[in-house]
Amino acid sequence: MNALLIKAVSPIVWRIPGHDARKLFGFARAEQGSRIDLEAAARLTSSSERRAAYVRHLLDEGRHAQMFSLRSAELRRKAGKEPYGVPRADTDDLFERLGEVRFLAFVHRGEGRGRRQFEVYRDWFGRRGDDRTRALFDAILKDERRHEAYTWELLVELAGGRAEARAELRRATAWEAWRTWRRAGRFLAERVYFALMAALYLLLLPFALIARVVKPVSHGWVMPPLEAELSRPRAEARTPALPRRRPANP
Repeated sequence: MNALLIKAVSPIVWRIPGHDARKLFGFARAEQGSRIDLEAAARLTSSSERRAAYVRHLLDEGRHAQMFSLRSAELRRKAGKEPYGVPRADTDDLFERLGEVRFLAFVHRGEGRGRRQFEVYRDWFGRRGDDRTRALFDAILKDERRHEAYTWELLVELAGGRAEARAELRRATAWEAWRTWRRAGRFLAERVYFALMAALYLLLLPFALIARVVKPVSHGWVMPPLEAELSRPRAEARTPALPRRRPANP
């Protein structure tokens, strides 16, 4: 279903001016984020064999990030614009949060989704005559297939069987949907808050302008009116009484 949707919207999306460079740079950031997660997995796993597999995988992801970033920069310069720069990404500490089994399920799902998506894009650029971008996706797809295969093998091994591995995939799917929903909720809440504050400002602006016209705001030192100063009663000055001198005794 996702592949069909991507195939349907690709002719529209990729024709948007500047979208190709922006999209490729987004892929570079995604690959960079995957590399960071795999670094944590290689550091924290208890198996030397799995550590070696994670290291090979993270090296591929770093290379993919560089390939996408370079092609994005080429397209930006071709359009007379500056490249986006170095791809940077954040991490959700997936290995620590999910554990190794669920982490493998998550990575396996991501690799399969990326493979299907890249296959559609490779064919699209091939039909368009962009052999350079088509070859880019074709080269990366070879690694994606290998990543998808080895993560499934490790997942079956650690989960205890194929049925258990498929159950972990379903749990990873549910967790990812929950994470996406929370992110969308935070994004929507920020936009709603901004819209409400803007509406409140526009609603109160006329009243603020009326208040300024009716009672102008004074700035600096304010001198009291002269009439008020003249009508204010003045305090009478009192001369202190001098002490009496006692008469001398005859």
